[in-house]
Amino acid sequence: MSLAVVRSSMATSLTRYGRSAGLWILLLVAPVGARFMIAARGADSTLIAVDNRIPWLTSPVLGVTLGVVIATLLLPVAFIYLRANVTRRQPWQVEEVSPAGRASIAYGRWLADVAVLAAVLAATTAAGCLLALLLLPLNEVDPASIILTLWVIAAPPLAMVAALRVMFDARPWTRGPLGEVLFFVFWLGSLVFVMVGGQTGGYAANMTDLPGFMSPITYGQGGTDAFVIGGARIPPDGAPIHLDVMSGVMADGYLAARLSWLAVAALIPLLAGLIYTPHVAGKTRKTAGWLKILEPAQARPADPRARPARFGMLPGVALVMAEARLMAGNRKGLLAMAVAAAVSLFAPWSIAGPTAMLVLVFAATAHAGRSEQKGLLALTRTAALAPTARRIAFVLAGMVLALVMTAPAAAPGLATGDTRILLEAGAVGAASAAAAITLGALTRSATAPRLVLLIVWYFYLNAGGGLIG
Repeated sequence: MSLAVVRSSMATSLTRYGRSAGLWILLLVAPVGARFMIAARGADSTLIAVDNRIPWLTSPVLGVTLGVVIATLLLPVAFIYLRANVTRRQPWQVEEVSPAGRASIAYGRWLADVAVLAAVLAATTAAGCLLALLLLPLNEVDPASIILTLWVIAAPPLAMVAALRVMFDARPWTRGPLGEVLFFVFWLGSLVFVMVGGQTGGYAANMTDLPGFMSPITYGQGGTDAFVIGGARIPPDGAPIHLDVMSGVMADGYLAARLSWLAVAALIPLLAGLIYTPHVAGKTRKTAGWLKILEPAQARPADPRARPARFGMLPGVALVMAEARLMAGNRKGLLAMAVAAAVSLFAPWSIAGPTAMLVLVFAATAHAGRSEQKGLLALTRTAALAPTARRIAFVLAGMVLALVMTAPAAAPGLATGDTRILLEAGAVGAASAAAAITLGALTRSATAPRLVLLIVWYFYLNAGGGLIG
């Protein structure tokens, strides 16, 4: 591995990050959110509750709370930024024919990503120290405890997010939507594995705790797992609970496990360089024979003597239908929607509703990412209908596709006057499309809306498959 290539790759990425306006927004996310996530003494709600009681606020508890926020709730935000920021497009046409090693390039990019996420941690640390001055007596403010607890918890998962970004960029299949799906599975899995053995102590158990909050929170509480992360309301008679955070951080095997996770994150870019698959310029895909049934009819050659087309009598309806066709995409997209419609015909709504939403998430985010590119926007602004009208049509098209996919499930109810499935399908379709086009317009990418909507879809699935059950 060439250190010169590592330095060059890192410096190039950091230079591009420095020109990114989104970097400043990322630096402000955790500090601004911290003000609303820290429960002061005497509060009746909290982000973290242990045994249905609010932790007594101290400097170490404040650092742990900030660490938990970053290591769990903000990991998807970090991944979205790394996948959708100014470095998402790389000059692979030049790099892949150069003598520089792929492992060196990957390692330099990983170091640049880690440096950016470390800046987020530094900004959060400064915000935590300021909050300690505001919320705690001056003699109880301990910046060293805040820094230690925050960085020990949050640094390894952030380094792992940066490593996974580099790994997913190494293979053709994971450079697209599959990469977001795999990260989504990884993120949920890391939260699930916390409960496997992190509360039992020891190095092996702490290695199952990538987020790193189990030992600091539960140490000295008898290994309890009766805690809530994400917000809880405390009963009026609930006394605060005192957490021995520093003893949990210094417990046997905890710090060694955190260092091990950092080492694993540092090795992944090297592996990404070894398994890197070059891009293929002008790659063509062969259509499977059984998919040719969805092949559109061959277009007739243009007739230069034909009369010009008349202006549509219903341009708004035509625009919605055009957006629906573009959102449905190619033959595979149409096939997926047909499968979702078949599921809604035979399966209960608890399965049919989430299935239709999942298909719509991928269809809507892909089209939103394409249609909100700067070059295409410059062209669409010259059309007869304004870009705002196209975005409204996008939302209506999403609702139409959701209704089409769930029509078999809604038909029996409509026969008896029950419109609950119809209304829910339309609302879910419109909301999903609105979120996709809004986030696509803000990020100029399909990554952010796809990941956000996958998280929403997961909660929708676990809500019993819909609002009506």
